[in-house]
Amino acid sequence: MKKIILTARPFSPKASALLMQVTEGRYDVLSPAQVTGENASRVEIILLDTARPEELPILSKENIQRFPSLKLIQSTRAGLDMLEFEDFPSRVVVCGNIGAYSEQIAEHAFGMILYFARNLGASNLALSMGLWQVPASMFLRGKTLLIIGAGGIGEAVARLGGCFGMRIIGVNSDGRSVPGFDSVVAVDRLAGALTDADVIAVALPLTVKTFHLIDESKFRTMKPTCILVNVARGHIIDEEALYTQLESNSNFKCGLDVWWHYPKKGETFAQRFPFLELPNFLGTPHDSGIVPETEEIALLSAIENIGRFVRGELLKGVMNRNDYLGLKALIAQAN
Repeated sequence: MKKIILTARPFSPKASALLMQVTEGRYDVLSPAQVTGENASRVEIILLDTARPEELPILSKENIQRFPSLKLIQSTRAGLDMLEFEDFPSRVVVCGNIGAYSEQIAEHAFGMILYFARNLGASNLALSMGLWQVPASMFLRGKTLLIIGAGGIGEAVARLGGCFGMRIIGVNSDGRSVPGFDSVVAVDRLAGALTDADVIAVALPLTVKTFHLIDESKFRTMKPTCILVNVARGHIIDEEALYTQLESNSNFKCGLDVWWHYPKKGETFAQRFPFLELPNFLGTPHDSGIVPETEEIALLSAIENIGRFVRGELLKGVMNRNDYLGLKALIAQAN
């Protein structure tokens, strides 16, 4: 009898063909409504979009207990900080969709970097007021780009930085070398690396280890003319410390695509501090990974990882549950 891949995701013909190919026809693909008490024991893989609230009930503690043969939870998203890892048995491997959004997010990050480096907002504002003046700008060639998180997104940002002739420094957990970076330092040496950076891009997962990784003490080590861009998760940066840094130093600039507080349906967007009133700030609605091709790219990438699981190969994006246990409590306390 075939095992089951449980998913609520709609499949394009290309995605359906790829799934059939990588699973060699050994799995039935069923929606949550099709899984009953009779076939729940055959569910081995769950494929879902962890950023869609309507799909998350599949992963409730009660549902997980219905699937005694479950071995893999594969998300079509890269970050998994919204999941309740406490509810998952230790036998279940949980994978983020590492690399599926890298190129799109890197383009967005560099759009923000260029906006501030060439002071495009200030130039446009001056012209709108009838003023012909040239604001200070930053020539990226030869400058130091520090990428906090030398994974898929970080590597894509590094490639773009290399095109501009920048010196690329990466930060990862242990300082291991990564292609495309001039050097890489361990995260426990982050404070020292920040002092040399002209541009900083944050591109690492939010875990209990990276929560408020950038706080008031880290801001004190940064150059006063630094450009900071966060395309990872809001809570990696201390919200109040960032606002204080921007308000007190007009030469420091920051672009955020990720936030601390997200509006629920029907709510207006708002943060605890009025970032969007600051001239040295640029915000976007967590859309750095969204282009017309994204859904298909992400789904195909997730299916390819399922193929690795079926073939018994090394999986991409395996999450260490210990990095997430207690994270929800930290976020709730901060909010």
